[in-house]
Amino acid sequence: MALLQAEGMKVAMIGGLTSVIGFKAVGVETYIAAVPEEAPAIWESLPRERYALVMITEPVYRVLLERVPGFPDLGEELPVIMAVPAVSGSLGLAREGIRSRVVKALGSTLE
Repeated sequence: MALLQAEGMKVAMIGGLTSVIGFKAVGVETYIAAVPEEAPAIWESLPRERYALVMITEPVYRVLLERVPGFPDLGEELPVIMAVPAVSGSLGLAREGIRSRVVKALGSTLE
């Protein structure tokens, strides 16, 4: 994270309070969605140009996939969008996101 800060880039996390609060203690800028349905408004107001990485809990990520046209735009530019499991457990979206990025980078899956 020090390298990102040296470059002026930050890390953000969007999710429920119990999932994101621990990340705030280590310098991650947190955006709390009391319910996943608040996610589109948070996403639209997020200053994405200031972040290298935006972590999003799976319940929030699912709502963004359903309600924000073109989300996520996984182009070559920053920020990197990464789904992470919430404290309540995994929905499998994080694993699938990582798998698809590995396939894109390597051309095949790692088992």
